[in-house]
Amino acid sequence: MLNIHRHFFILFFFTILFISCTSEKKPSFTIEGNISNLKENFIVLSVVDDIQQHILTVVDTIKVTDLGEFKSDYSLEPSIYTLTFDGIKTINLAVDKGQRIIVKGTSLDDLKISGSVDTDLLIAYEAFRIESLGRLVTSVRKEIKTLQNDSANEDKITELREVEVENYKKHLNELMAFVKENMGISIAIYPTSIRWNGEDNLPFLQKLVAEFEEKNPALKITQKLKEKLYLLEKTSVGGTISGIEMPSSSNELISLNSIRAKYTLIDFWASWCPPCRTESKLLYALYNTYQAKGLEIYGISLDSKRENWLNALEKDKRIWTNVSTVQGFKTPVSVEFGITSLPTNFLIDGSGKIIAVNIHGQHLKEKIDELFLQK
Repeated sequence: MLNIHRHFFILFFFTILFISCTSEKKPSFTIEGNISNLKENFIVLSVVDDIQQHILTVVDTIKVTDLGEFKSDYSLEPSIYTLTFDGIKTINLAVDKGQRIIVKGTSLDDLKISGSVDTDLLIAYEAFRIESLGRLVTSVRKEIKTLQNDSANEDKITELREVEVENYKKHLNELMAFVKENMGISIAIYPTSIRWNGEDNLPFLQKLVAEFEEKNPALKITQKLKEKLYLLEKTSVGGTISGIEMPSSSNELISLNSIRAKYTLIDFWASWCPPCRTESKLLYALYNTYQAKGLEIYGISLDSKRENWLNALEKDKRIWTNVSTVQGFKTPVSVEFGITSLPTNFLIDGSGKIIAVNIHGQHLKEKIDELFLQK
């Protein structure tokens, strides 16, 4: 009887051990390939922890043979990963379960990636993003630079700065259309979220995130997408903004609530942002016209050098409330509001309710005029 129990125990033990080892060896995805002429005998694999703040964590170094071959299996969750070669070339991978990602090339300038439909989508999105940005925004910037070199009329340059800002909004809308038409609920939608905007897109994004969560309830990037959606809901028309408190140029803490008027424009800008500097003239005119009637401006600089910020305040005659922690895009309020481009603004009423988002140039002037001239 004792021997039977002993044999049963031994059989049970090895069965469990076999199941456990089999489970541990089964990878969730594989990365392999062959790249000629690499200088280093390893490749760095990192996971993107936070796309907005560009936070990555190294998870492995993949050994490369003398022939440039490499292969590694991973039991990691679906996410956005990066591969860095020779410390100078980084590629992004959108990885889902069961994928065998193959990277091949004769040099770092000629890499071909296969085996991941999600990565294919991410590459297509990035190619479209670059094309759209060049067509709508970079082309205008080049035209402005040409006019500046030719000492052209300042009014024409101001007009083109407004076009640049409006075209950037068109660019974001084109990116959103690409997501709607091509990406479904692929892992690759996470990197696109850094450029999501809530203007006219909230219903779609709410549905997208809900469907992504239904398929991937436990992923870390699911939580990140939910946080992004919450931020968009909070900062879209109808949301409420309050509780901001930052230091002025004289290091005096000034809260948004303390200066809030009938209407207040929260203006995110920086000295290095040409459209922001151009818009200073319009803000100065609007402030002089309507400040006595109930308009306030709360300017939040995302400069990282205090001297540049102070010089711009003086040169641009920014006589309204201006604050900054001089931390650039790492400014806590900037992170909280998901600010990824400048200029960005929010127009709120006396209760802090958002009544307009990202209106600039002539559109901003018309909105302010309408609010104060309406009967």
